[in-house]
Amino acid sequence: MKSKIILISGPTASGKSSLASGIAEKISSEIINADSIQLYKDLRILTARPLVEKEKAKHHFYGLLSGDAKWSVGKWVEETTTLCKNIIKKNKTPIIVGGTGFYFKAITDGLSPIPDIDYSIREDLNALASEEGLDFLYKDLQKIDFPASEKINPNDKQRIIRALEVFRGTKKRISDYWEMKREKHLEGQTVNFRIEADREWIYNRCDLRIDKMFDDGVIDEVDELRKKNYLKDSPIMKAIGVDEILSLIKGESLIEEASKLIKFKTHQYAKRQSTWINNQMITWNKVNAQYSDKNIDDIIKKL
Repeated sequence: MKSKIILISGPTASGKSSLASGIAEKISSEIINADSIQLYKDLRILTARPLVEKEKAKHHFYGLLSGDAKWSVGKWVEETTTLCKNIIKKNKTPIIVGGTGFYFKAITDGLSPIPDIDYSIREDLNALASEEGLDFLYKDLQKIDFPASEKINPNDKQRIIRALEVFRGTKKRISDYWEMKREKHLEGQTVNFRIEADREWIYNRCDLRIDKMFDDGVIDEVDELRKKNYLKDSPIMKAIGVDEILSLIKGESLIEEASKLIKFKTHQYAKRQSTWINNQMITWNKVNAQYSDKNIDDIIKKL
């Protein structure tokens, strides 16, 4: 049998990690994190990072980085490719699991040939967006790369800044890079699964998770993060809930207000993830979020 790699994607709180662990209970495998925020050591409670030390299967890339470290998609793909090769050499199956869609897109479709760009350019663009507004940046994008502006929603801050960042850093339009052949790094066949669930079911799961975070001490966890004095634009400081809990710590809001706002933002995030997955991973095998052992057995049969 040829070596295969299992990919599992789904929106937040859909049970991705549990499914990966369920598979790992039945086959010799190791699990690799594909959630960009769970790469970081800080905020285990707030980011719902699995307690990997209690799992039987070996886990990789959970709680790996300091809060101000910056990993590009390319860096994650490079490290994951090396790790998968090493796992396969041990006659084990790599299971890549998470909710960061761009990671999976890079694994399955290959990396864009866009070179690494000085992070200060993105910082400057974020500052400009705060000062002048997103519409100002979008109009700039229309001038320098109209084909890209036609494909990017005027409200999509992340993609607008990325397109401008690429132009400033490389002097080439991002739409030109889109036309170039992507470079694939990962060898071996992937077997791809996406978890689907009713949106209200996901929202309810998110709310229960957030309530448990407060019970588990998330306020103290964020307070410890505050004491590390990371810059505001550090990756970990952008995690959903950080701003709300910092406001709570400063006495600017009540727990009920902070909890409600975190739940609202988490619902929005889950909705964006679901939309992206449904649009970009349409050919992937579907797994109902309320899966059973039979679903796990069906996944294993596809290897």
